[in-house]
Amino acid sequence: MARKPEFDRDAVLESALGAFWEHGYEATSMADLLKVTGLSKSSLYSGFGDKHALFMATYDLYRSNRAENMTRVLAAHPAPRGIRAFFEEVIGAGTEDWQRFGCMTTNQAAELAQSDVEVCTRVAEDHQLLEDAFTDHLRAGQDAGTVPASVDARAAASALVTAFSGFQLTVRAGMDRTRLERSLAYLLAPLETPAP
Repeated sequence: MARKPEFDRDAVLESALGAFWEHGYEATSMADLLKVTGLSKSSLYSGFGDKHALFMATYDLYRSNRAENMTRVLAAHPAPRGIRAFFEEVIGAGTEDWQRFGCMTTNQAAELAQSDVEVCTRVAEDHQLLEDAFTDHLRAGQDAGTVPASVDARAAASALVTAFSGFQLTVRAGMDRTRLERSLAYLLAPLETPAP
């Protein structure tokens, strides 16, 4: 019978996630991971396998948390205001300690996606998930009359996903949020049914 790890797996994943999110995969050393998790090297390896396996577990935790948040934000607002609220969270992220490192998927699209098949697959899945969610949100708005019927919901959603990565990188660089707010207003204007 395999020995049960003598540590809180969820707590370890949260701690390791913070390190990988802030520094990226390559710049996070095993020494960093041992320090933030409080594990010995033997415990880390027996519990997770290796650095890459631990990274993938933390990345999947991040992806699950962010997907839940996206669903919650979109569901809380009529279209296209849910998309506006989602982007406004990104614009305001620099003021939140837990978000100041940008989107982990956007970060990994730049760092590992070209060389790591598992990461590349997850990045593509995340982009598709976001596009599908935006498409459904816009189509719901069309049904409700809050998004013009002339809008191609799928094409608009695809463009917004592309813009999302740019917003994330701009926020992480600490650039002017007023510019992002102006850009967001421009992007969303065609998606809003004019008030009567």
